[in-house]
Amino acid sequence: MELTDYLRIVRRSWRLVAAVVLATIAAAALLTAMTPRDYRAEADLYVSITGGESVSDLVQGGSFTQRQVATYADIVTTPVVLSPVVEELQLTESVNALAGRVTATVPPNTVLINVSVVDADPSQAASIANAVATQFMETIQELEQTSAGAESPVKATVVRPATAPLGPVSPDPLRNIALATVLGLLLGLGLGILRDLLDTRVRGEGDLARVTEEPVLGAIAHDNDATSHPLVMDIDPHSQRAEAFRTLRTNLQFAGPDTASSVIVVTSSIPGEGKSTTTANLALTLAASEHSVCLVEGDLRRPRLLEYLGLENAAGLTDVLIDRADLEDVLQPHARNLRVLGSGMIPPNPSELLGSHSMRHLVGQLRENFDYVIIDSPPLIPVTDAAVLSSVADGVLVVVGAGMVKRDQLERVLGSLNKVGANVLGMVLNRLPMKGPDAYSYEYQTYEADPVGKRAEPTRARRKDQSGVKGY
Repeated sequence: MELTDYLRIVRRSWRLVAAVVLATIAAAALLTAMTPRDYRAEADLYVSITGGESVSDLVQGGSFTQRQVATYADIVTTPVVLSPVVEELQLTESVNALAGRVTATVPPNTVLINVSVVDADPSQAASIANAVATQFMETIQELEQTSAGAESPVKATVVRPATAPLGPVSPDPLRNIALATVLGLLLGLGLGILRDLLDTRVRGEGDLARVTEEPVLGAIAHDNDATSHPLVMDIDPHSQRAEAFRTLRTNLQFAGPDTASSVIVVTSSIPGEGKSTTTANLALTLAASEHSVCLVEGDLRRPRLLEYLGLENAAGLTDVLIDRADLEDVLQPHARNLRVLGSGMIPPNPSELLGSHSMRHLVGQLRENFDYVIIDSPPLIPVTDAAVLSSVADGVLVVVGAGMVKRDQLERVLGSLNKVGANVLGMVLNRLPMKGPDAYSYEYQTYEADPVGKRAEPTRARRKDQSGVKGY
């Protein structure tokens, strides 16, 4: 995976990542609040050698002390020092338990011993630290005596007694929250990558590129109102979706510039991807550009086009194929330059009719009389009608519903078309979201008339298509 793939995953899964980060922060905050507070009190001891009058004696004494001070620090946590402390302060814990809360360290290149004690009570921590320091002073005197009753040459002095600490040393809220944030980010990103690997749905052009190298000729944004008002070219010709269909029209024309007339089959992988809506609006867009267009309802199983267009379906394609009606009698006008051939009665053998000699003859007639013949066909995974129709067409457009079809389903569809030698003109990404990493946005020209109203000048001309589909 490339860096752009990871960035796309982050943009797709930012809600998941944010939720995981917030959850880990909340858990860390709860654990921090529930964890008992510990306080640390510290006392410093200075170890020195007594006696010696010359400079060499003092130097030798200092070297001896530096060599021995690490050993002295180890003595601090032994029972010989801590047992008297437990008895003196009447502590309820054992010597070993107290040793786990006492630490003695030696700063580098010094003869100082730092004694620190951790306790839930700050005052108790200071009392124990001072008691340990005092007892250590006495223990050193006893251990370093050269003879009974003689004064020890090694002396330990408290140079900084312990005081009750003002704040706890643990838990550390800032550290815990910072660690929880980092952990949440890593966990959230991991879950986002895992979800992306498990989710095989095609959500945008990046996912489409994993399946095929076929060009993306159009990118249509999702519209919640498309179900009730599918013909956006009729009801809102200046909307973003209408401009997207004009882009599709232009790219489709450049896909086959040397073809005088084109027969195009429009199909999809599964139902619900917006195939029929895309077909109808594409036909309307081609007709609006002064091309003669025949829109054919080639879905003889669940026809929807005539319902969208508000036309009758008393007779249509099936009647022409079985010689029960003439072509001119069943063609219905819908708009300027657009004629519609409905499905007619649903036959028991759609695939056989669509692959018949009569269908080839009919397509030949339409090719001679129209610039474009747009055939709406059923999805390819449930039935093979689209593959049958591709044998009489100049090319196939595959509509891909973003977030609906899976990559393996699309691979099966393209494989089926490849087996029959179909000419796949390109893909049409439909139902793209308006926000997010796979979003589609379009900014188009607006015009203002000059003061005398004789001409219009563009005030802004900028097109941004986040799906990466280039148009005009």
